[in-house]
Amino acid sequence: MKAELIEKMLCLLDVRLHALALCEVNPGVRLRIPPMDNVLVHYILRGRGLLQVGDAPALPVRRGMIVFMPQKIEHDLFTPDSDKCEPTVWQDSAESYGDGFMRIATDTADEALVTACGNIDADCEGIDLFERFREPVAEDLSESRVIRAAFESMNAELEQPRFGTRPLAEAIMKQCLVLAIRQQMERGELSLVALIGAVDPRLTRALLAILEDPARDHSLEELARRSGMSRSLFAERFSETFHRPPMDLVRQVRLHRAANLLRATRLPVQIVALSVGYASRSYFSRAFRAAYGDDPRSFRDSSRKPAIQNEAQMPIIQPIER
Repeated sequence: MKAELIEKMLCLLDVRLHALALCEVNPGVRLRIPPMDNVLVHYILRGRGLLQVGDAPALPVRRGMIVFMPQKIEHDLFTPDSDKCEPTVWQDSAESYGDGFMRIATDTADEALVTACGNIDADCEGIDLFERFREPVAEDLSESRVIRAAFESMNAELEQPRFGTRPLAEAIMKQCLVLAIRQQMERGELSLVALIGAVDPRLTRALLAILEDPARDHSLEELARRSGMSRSLFAERFSETFHRPPMDLVRQVRLHRAANLLRATRLPVQIVALSVGYASRSYFSRAFRAAYGDDPRSFRDSSRKPAIQNEAQMPIIQPIER
């Protein structure tokens, strides 16, 4: 049942890329990456090196590996001969292409560690996939010819970002995440999706019902019955696991799906409301405004404007040559 839940969540997975950098770490440089507000993904395009968090043993990385770093964790990237170097300072002086794309301004060396660094978040209908992700996770995807070719294409895209670079990069990040979760599933691990690993199997039935048909007239009694629990026990266990009452999650999933429909389609607001389980347009509009800070029509209009990315989300780092 848990595998079925994860499969469903991956089908509904939404990966957003906030910033992407081509990062070259030369010998003699120890690059310090400051804490980020979102998960940071390192895909190693070329070379070998080490990734270290604090005083913990350094994690060896090489071409074809992908490392997921939890939010709020400072870490260093460096080549094997640079472990004794002092961390470099970082400042806003790298080459930026706008829209969150940048390249670390260093002289490329044959021995450089080259990574594509993506600042991402991922959710399934508003449920944060990384909610309980606390420790770095590394997976070797070098055997995947699809991912290898995709990141080689991304390398070329980063040389000169243009129309379509962002959705391509987000699709590649989603591919990597799905492949990494698949490998963990095959080993019986769930460190990347610790939230799902912690779900009581009985709650899985209720969560699947919400995700598969959020427009259904769900009730606390019906969801508890699906889970084989009493009403009070179900409400308690569900709130402990997902940090919100069951009906709050039902509302969250409905409104998240409505937001996606407003962004992606021209369906009338009344039809969007009905499709996610709201018979009253006015009630839907009030609920949507409470969740998103805007009424559905204004939200649709603003979402169709070109996004202005905040490049400060990924500080631009310039290693000092030594």
